[in-house]
Amino acid sequence: MDREISSKEQARRRTRIYIIGSVVALAIAFGFIQFSSIVEPAVKGSALSTSVAEVGRMEATVPASGIITPEYEFTISSPVDARIEQVMFNAGEKVLAGQSILRLNKESALLSFEKLNEEQHVNRNKINQLSLGLQKTLDELKTQYSIKQMKISSLETALDHEQSLLAIGGSTDENVKQARLTLNVAQLELKQIKNQMDNQKATMQADLKSLGYEINIREKDIKGISDKLKNASISSPRNGVITWVNSKIGAEINEGEELVRIADLSSFKVEASISDTYADEVKSGRTAVVRIAKTDLLGNISNVQPAVEDGTVKFSINLSNKSSKLLRSNLKVDVFVVTSYKEHTIRVKNGAAFNGSEQQKVFVIEGDNAVSRQVKVGESNSDYVEILSGLKAGEKVITSEMQDFIHLSKVKIK
Repeated sequence: MDREISSKEQARRRTRIYIIGSVVALAIAFGFIQFSSIVEPAVKGSALSTSVAEVGRMEATVPASGIITPEYEFTISSPVDARIEQVMFNAGEKVLAGQSILRLNKESALLSFEKLNEEQHVNRNKINQLSLGLQKTLDELKTQYSIKQMKISSLETALDHEQSLLAIGGSTDENVKQARLTLNVAQLELKQIKNQMDNQKATMQADLKSLGYEINIREKDIKGISDKLKNASISSPRNGVITWVNSKIGAEINEGEELVRIADLSSFKVEASISDTYADEVKSGRTAVVRIAKTDLLGNISNVQPAVEDGTVKFSINLSNKSSKLLRSNLKVDVFVVTSYKEHTIRVKNGAAFNGSEQQKVFVIEGDNAVSRQVKVGESNSDYVEILSGLKAGEKVITSEMQDFIHLSKVKIK
């Protein structure tokens, strides 16, 4: 038979039910909170890269590459055929202007010099001999000319005498004709001697002039070799560092062969190259940015090679700070050619969030949330992106990759 439950027991049972219900309710609430935290999209703040939108100058650039080279580098070649006799400085050593770097054995050049001098003596002797010989011939012709003149004078007298005798019957027409013929022959011979004298003078002047030209040519050759011999002691034209030297003692060197390269390492320039895709953007006078160890040096494009080689265009950059401590010979650097720039524009740091589209979504941090925002992008470079609309100065933008959340309007930041 059933026993009646006391009121005290009923109260205890109710209390137990209330406690169990409360625990279950709390467990359900806690589980819902945990589930909500799992389902709600979130991203760790420590994993984000951000940039605050700011007002500043915006430069549009195209990328290039470059190498630092000395602004002044000299090549010294051998002035004569010679042999390396002594090397005073090696590559990497500093030299002062006027210091000798190499000494050459110039024996062969000296032999050539002496040979030319001897040939010049012979030429001068030829002039003397020619002058004497021509003058002797001319003197002989002058003597013949004088003798012929006297003979003609005598023949003229003889003709007059024959004509006088003919007039008084003491001679004949034949004698007069013979006297006239003899006179005419003598006059022609005199004219011939005169022509020979003129020809001899002209020949003498032409031969002397020709020898004079030859002597002048030899004088220039002698002076040229003399100057080369003076320069045979290879010395530095200015202060610098030897970057290369032919240090092979005893090596035979031909005239014009390279012996030494000297660089002035107090100032530098940049030799750059860029894809021919951007060939129209590379112009003399344009600003270029040279980046070395996160430091930017400004410069201007000085000259552009007209030919395209292997799909690249080569150009030189004159740096504003040519003696920066960051500059090292043969150092490879990043170069950015500035194609345009704007003042007082909204910009943020460039990052993976920007995909190159003109219209795109970015996430702006608002409190503990990253809120999707549509923006219009303008110019860009390796450092900054121009924002034409959608952002205000002072707003913080996520610049790291957010492609996984691009379909959401809001993302929680943990």
